[in-house]
Amino acid sequence: MKRRIIAGMGANSFGMAITIGIQLVSLPLFLHYWDTATYGVWLMLSAIPAYLSMADVGMVTAAGNKMTMAMGKDDLPEANRIFQSAQMFMLIVCGTLALLVVPLVFFVPFPGLDNMDRRVALIALALGVLLSLFGGLTETVYRSTGRYATGVVLGNLVRLAEWLGAMLGLMLVGNFAAIALAGFAARMVVTIFTVWLSVRGDHGLKWGFSSAHKSEILALFKPAVSFMTFPLANALSFQGVTLLVGVLFGPALVAIFNTYRTIARISVQMTAMFSFALWPEFSRLFGQGGMNAVESLFRRSAVWGGLQAIGLSLFVYFVSPRLLEIWTHGQIKFIPDLMLLMLVYAAIGGIWHVPRGLLMAINQPAKIAQWSLLIGVLVIILAWWFGRYWQLNGVAIAMLVSELCIAMVCMQLAYRALSHPQMKVVSA
Repeated sequence: MKRRIIAGMGANSFGMAITIGIQLVSLPLFLHYWDTATYGVWLMLSAIPAYLSMADVGMVTAAGNKMTMAMGKDDLPEANRIFQSAQMFMLIVCGTLALLVVPLVFFVPFPGLDNMDRRVALIALALGVLLSLFGGLTETVYRSTGRYATGVVLGNLVRLAEWLGAMLGLMLVGNFAAIALAGFAARMVVTIFTVWLSVRGDHGLKWGFSSAHKSEILALFKPAVSFMTFPLANALSFQGVTLLVGVLFGPALVAIFNTYRTIARISVQMTAMFSFALWPEFSRLFGQGGMNAVESLFRRSAVWGGLQAIGLSLFVYFVSPRLLEIWTHGQIKFIPDLMLLMLVYAAIGGIWHVPRGLLMAINQPAKIAQWSLLIGVLVIILAWWFGRYWQLNGVAIAMLVSELCIAMVCMQLAYRALSHPQMKVVSA
């Protein structure tokens, strides 16, 4: 188990490195071939299909958890029934959306889609998002069979292949359609390879629909919808607060606010990598013996995760002046009290990541999802109220208070779950 957790953390670090690398390289490459106005149009086009990313309504996550639980108790028929039911659901949803998106983009006169290049690009980008949703099922195979790290690495390689294909389209042709189609083609090829690779071995999970069942889809639907709530809550807590800062103080302070929040959340991201690596282990142990089997790992991990979040936040505070100077070329100055507030907020966020991971891993996200949405609204209200009096410090205090609220709720829910050792997989 320790080896799997360490490997999982390494795989998540690999994914973060790919994300950072793509962000650092993309901008200069695009601006080498295009002007800023053309690049701005591309950014707007590529942002539109992101709304399709919620089309799976959390089904892949819920199915992956329940498959891992089933494999944990050596119930291969149940795992295949869950897996193939999720495949059927995703094929229906993604196929239906594809059939709707293609004629809609081709024939409806949307503003900004005034030529075939942009229309073809938008269709290819949308199909790429739908393919990524369906391809996410391959990671459930790796997660449920004790190969979480392999699944994460392959998933990030698919993402990297799509980006490399897009960059090839940029360099060879240079129009929107070429970039989107090349990226989609690369994703399709590598996705097919990962699907083929995922079922190799003697684990017994199979692609197909022979074991799919309507009742299994319905059983997964409740936790799946709860999982879908989290992106909405995050949109309020992150994009919503950013927009509010812009309305209250203008774009200059938005840049300062986002920079400070990005630096502060380094500790949260590190704790998240640890929590995500624990996720399949929680599911597997829960499948084997309910909450009794999970308790020891959870308690040790929660303490370690909390210490990690606090220690990293302290470290970031002391290095942040130099980090700001290097990263922003001295354009954004170090403000001690603002950075301190941001890092207390980040430390609290890291502390409750492992309890959150436990609730997610055992398909019990409903209450924490509801609270996350409610507190997402609360942070907007508090940020507007406190911001009028204390400017960015007030916004940071609002974030800190809301993070403390959700942390208390999440930890209470996690420890309450531990106090019910009779809880079994059927509750999912």
